[in-house]
Amino acid sequence: MTFNPQLLKNNSRNVKLQSENKVSVCFATFDDTIGPISAYYKFLDDQSANEIAVKVMIGSLSLHTDDNSELCGESIIPFSKQNMIAFSYLFTIPAPKLRGGQRSCSLIVLMDTKEQLQMYRIAPFLSTQCKRVSNLIREKYVFGKSLPNLVKQKIDSLLDIQSYKVEIEEFYASRKITITKSKTKGSMQFLNKVIKKDLDKAIMAILIGRPVIVTGDEVMTEIAIASLEIFAPHKELKKVFWTNQIVEADLIGTKRNIAKAYDDAVVVDLLKGKVSGGESSKFCKDLLSNLHGIDEKAVVQRVNDKISEIITSASILAELAMRKEVSKGDISTVAPMFNSEKMSIIVTIAKSMNPIFSKKMDHLAPIIAREASTYDVFA
Repeated sequence: MTFNPQLLKNNSRNVKLQSENKVSVCFATFDDTIGPISAYYKFLDDQSANEIAVKVMIGSLSLHTDDNSELCGESIIPFSKQNMIAFSYLFTIPAPKLRGGQRSCSLIVLMDTKEQLQMYRIAPFLSTQCKRVSNLIREKYVFGKSLPNLVKQKIDSLLDIQSYKVEIEEFYASRKITITKSKTKGSMQFLNKVIKKDLDKAIMAILIGRPVIVTGDEVMTEIAIASLEIFAPHKELKKVFWTNQIVEADLIGTKRNIAKAYDDAVVVDLLKGKVSGGESSKFCKDLLSNLHGIDEKAVVQRVNDKISEIITSASILAELAMRKEVSKGDISTVAPMFNSEKMSIIVTIAKSMNPIFSKKMDHLAPIIAREASTYDVFA
């Protein structure tokens, strides 16, 4: 069976609407004869949709060598030509009459490159919602046939980020976990005054996704959590401001004796003014040093700028990992963005957001690091 793209042709309003909408969506499939194709898309022009489908599907399928195994996963990929960044959710649908009995597909949600921090923040929400939509596609869509209207509507629902973000926020709220911005105002001045030792370890933990436990009285703990939240513009942190139980979250306020139960966590002790556990980071130390003496608004902007640099590098690493071949020239071009101070953070974030490319990143990271070390010497 050969896939017929005309069955799923979009209307011409897409080009006009693209400029009016900050979010775009694409459903890509793979056909043995035609190759990757954008089977359905919204707020994209025809050429961009096809180029995006090709890059996502070819990059992902290059890791897939066994026709009988299922390829699934998610990734965040930059599209420099379109000035976009994309969240891609890979899955398979049944195709009993075709070789292998299944076909790979991808749901792709795109935003302007300027919104890359936002893209990383909403990635967990996109994952949840794309899983729901993919289940409906498996149930209702027959490969090679026209996409049912119900499926199109569900794909379009991925454009309404705010609605499903609120849904998940309410889910966490019912469990006394918040992912909305703290109502208490954070303060870098407060952190510097209270925590005298190893604050960089707590910042490092937040950046790479390790839980941070904050101990002290309830009022101070809530201020500290709101202040530490400043260092995660790329994540919707799960926060529990105060609990007497063992819970799972990114930032947790509790008593000192309960904090001992978290074996792998980094502990911020507000009474002793120090951080225990975790690893030190020159990047985080330098960042904290650069925040001294500036007002809180400037603190937030500077942190956002520095984390945005990390996210850009993580996205570049993911893009390299998608390529079938990476040349020495490619490595030399990106190496200056991967200096030793940031390398471990970049790799950790890149792998966490692009798990299907983890092995390729493990291969590329030391090669880039060796090249980057020459830039460190002359920096």
